[in-house]
Amino acid sequence: MKRTVPLLITAIAGFVLIVSFFIPDLKGWGEDAAVWFDILAAIAFVLGGGNLLKLHLKTMSDKKPGWGYSAITIVAFLVTLIFGLFKIGSPPRSNVEFYGETFVSYPLEAMPEFRIAGELPHREDDKPIPASVRTQLREENGELIFIGWMSRDQKSDLLKYRETLDWQCRVETLFTASQPSLLQDRVRFYPAHTSLAFKGVLTEEREAELRTLLPDSETAKQAIEELASRTRQTTTIQSSGIPESFKIPEEAKTYFKEDQAKITLVGPLSPELQKEIVFNWSGFEPAMPLTAEQEEELFVQIENAGRKLTDEQSVVFKNFFAAEWHPDVMVAAINTAGIPPQKEKTACELLEEQQAGAKELVLELPTPEPTLLNPEQIRAVTRFVNEPGQTVEELKTELSSLGEITAAQLASIDEFINGLPRHADVLKALGLELLRTGPLTPEQREVLFQPAATHYAWKTDIGRLFVASHQIKYPWSGSYTAQGNPFWWIYEYVLQPLMTTTFAMLAFYVASAAFRAFRAKNLEATLLLGTAFIVLLGRTYLGVQLTAWVPDALSALKIDQMTVYIMKIFNTAGNRAIMIGIALGIASTSLKVLLGIDRSYLGSGDD
Repeated sequence: MKRTVPLLITAIAGFVLIVSFFIPDLKGWGEDAAVWFDILAAIAFVLGGGNLLKLHLKTMSDKKPGWGYSAITIVAFLVTLIFGLFKIGSPPRSNVEFYGETFVSYPLEAMPEFRIAGELPHREDDKPIPASVRTQLREENGELIFIGWMSRDQKSDLLKYRETLDWQCRVETLFTASQPSLLQDRVRFYPAHTSLAFKGVLTEEREAELRTLLPDSETAKQAIEELASRTRQTTTIQSSGIPESFKIPEEAKTYFKEDQAKITLVGPLSPELQKEIVFNWSGFEPAMPLTAEQEEELFVQIENAGRKLTDEQSVVFKNFFAAEWHPDVMVAAINTAGIPPQKEKTACELLEEQQAGAKELVLELPTPEPTLLNPEQIRAVTRFVNEPGQTVEELKTELSSLGEITAAQLASIDEFINGLPRHADVLKALGLELLRTGPLTPEQREVLFQPAATHYAWKTDIGRLFVASHQIKYPWSGSYTAQGNPFWWIYEYVLQPLMTTTFAMLAFYVASAAFRAFRAKNLEATLLLGTAFIVLLGRTYLGVQLTAWVPDALSALKIDQMTVYIMKIFNTAGNRAIMIGIALGIASTSLKVLLGIDRSYLGSGDD
């Protein structure tokens, strides 16, 4: 029985997999069978590994011949198992981490409650409320009670729960009521994690605001104190070099400091702040179009740093800057931001119209007229692009004084400028283009490539600061095969070389045995020997070079192409035939054992 049951499970799973492959309606059965078969296989591997471990331990304890190899095997097994199982050295997955946020444990029961009049709707299919709000939303005495601060995802789940205006209006009202009155962009509560999170540094002023949002309890007091302590942790790294033009804004000097080559940060670094430090604080200017005088000045600077540029390099230089963007591109970006997006009415607005007697509801609000730049504002943008010296803030002030401009348009200016490549990157691209057509002296390369190298080093330093200041939420979420961790190192530099050495040595033994076995005594042996020789030669560099002279029209006669053809056609067909034969043989043997026609080679349970 102990041998029959696993065999029976395997036979049933195999039969279900075969049937589900040909019958699409039974695809789910095949997936379930595969899952259970994987579970059985995992158990078998664990038991098999334990049995091998026991045999090696017994070999060592009895001091049998080869006990040293058993000791090496056990040590290697345990080291690999520990590194892989505990994911030592594996960084967490970025898609599950909350960068820039700090967490503390906080029970759901200690969160504030928000109430509105209303009831939970009844569904004909008796479907429960969404799982995302199941622990936070309840109905009591004709009121809807929500514990904690509702997220937008939870609001979306509730809106889909029942698509009636009455219910959706209640959801919108409850969502508005359950938002924190302060620190809306910084404080969050994650019910699934029972955690309170804060983005950035919890200063004393923000700490006082957070205390007003939470109930006056000992639990809240301890959580806020712990959160404040964690967000005020400092991280210091040694920088490879701070850019000369680097400048810390006044409002950031309370949490970001630099002292010679050391950078100190208070609290975690968010991705948005990281980008701000790399591109805006560093002083690396965006790549604005160069005027004719600036192009000539750069050309002279490059030539004065070394040798004169060749005629081809001079043409490349002129063509490179001829492809720069035009001020009209920036004007178009600002005007596009001035076109207001189409906004839909809220469910409460639609419900009010419906109750007022409207027969046809219009879902969208009337679209306001777009706000476009006037001629004076366009000239101001053109001057900003073509005449250097004006800052972005000065441009915004000038545009506001010359006519109407929306907040979205002002924000689009920052977005456009921040989206431009840095001038250092443009110099690097120019240097690469010049090198394609002629040489450059070391001094000229320094002029063209040093700014980009400095910027890259700065980005690397801030990247290290970003990682060092991050407070990991899920330390075991990373992959055990992540590049650079000990498990990857063992596989890459221990197992792979050993396997390569083993197969390289095995190849000589196989070749020797094959030469003795495949002697051309008859037609079949001759074909087998010739095919093996072509495949073996076609896998080597020598085989490719031997027939490299064959014209493309006869490329099928090249040894490497013949190897591909043999492996793709004849070898694939042979493998399939062998596998079909093995499958039929296993099925036949299994049925004989199950039906009692034949006995297992292991014997019966009574033996």
